[in-house]
Amino acid sequence: MSGTTDPTPVAFRLPRTYDVALLVRDLEALRRFDQAPQPGPYHGGEWTGLALRSMGGKQSPDPSAAGMDNYEYTEALEHAPYLKQILDELACPIEVVRILTLPPGGHIKEHFDYHTNFQYGLLRLHIPIVTHPDVEFIIGGQRVDFKAGEFWFGDFSKVHSVENKSDITRVHMVIDVQINDFMLDMFPAEYVALRRAEGGIAITREPLSASEAELRKLTCDFRIPGEFMPLFVLGKPMQTLIKGARASARLIDSKFTVLLDNEPTFVLHPVAENTFGVAGLPPGITFRFNEVDGVVRSVDLDLKGLPKDLYFARLGFSKGEAVTDRSVSLPVLDDVN
Repeated sequence: MSGTTDPTPVAFRLPRTYDVALLVRDLEALRRFDQAPQPGPYHGGEWTGLALRSMGGKQSPDPSAAGMDNYEYTEALEHAPYLKQILDELACPIEVVRILTLPPGGHIKEHFDYHTNFQYGLLRLHIPIVTHPDVEFIIGGQRVDFKAGEFWFGDFSKVHSVENKSDITRVHMVIDVQINDFMLDMFPAEYVALRRAEGGIAITREPLSASEAELRKLTCDFRIPGEFMPLFVLGKPMQTLIKGARASARLIDSKFTVLLDNEPTFVLHPVAENTFGVAGLPPGITFRFNEVDGVVRSVDLDLKGLPKDLYFARLGFSKGEAVTDRSVSLPVLDDVN
């Protein structure tokens, strides 16, 4: 896979600047915590990270994923008050936050982050803490220069790579955020207009209230085809996922929960009438329960800004159609397993 040149800007410096001395102070305090190799076959294990925010506040190298919990700050962030202040000042939904480290000679080879785009509703932001001019950072065929203390958006849905040709260890804080008006106001108006025109922008929606009675009437079973399973399950073998799964929407402990093959996997939260977002995922993916005479007859899986082949995409590689906007009808199953 090789990078290609695109006239659309690949990065924007956002209108905030941070105190490098305080960033480094917090980084030193975080050295007591072990870092874990990051996922992906496009590096040799030298690229490591520490989670400051994750699903359930647990240490994990995983990116954003569907789940049963909310995103919460980890114990590590308690030792980094300036980094916490920075995050608290971002008035938008924050998903995963990591301190990512690349040592001298480290090379993150070409790949793309399929789930980071305006149409899907998730943006990846960088605050460099320690960097060097000899760190070669390429996005969409263009070299970018992020300096310590600056705040940057990069379009990582484009092919990108990083090679540390310096003799220092490069460290960035990387922040995944959902999109709202606060975040859009950080970008030039003409760029936002371009993103709207090219495919739309998935804006995060506040969950609505729904009674247990309203949720209970939507309980049903339906089948999720194997091609979509990488959206909902991490860490399982591909041969298991490609079979698909029986999805059971149930009310469990007052939460509208989806079980995959009888295992509670993720929570749904209402964002419109009979329409639900997925806990842990951006607003570009929703489930819509279609009723006829008060009975759910089908479930629509609506997807925005996602590649067609999610298995290659999970590995960081694009194959075939790059971005789609589609709705898939999932027939409701009867009671026979």
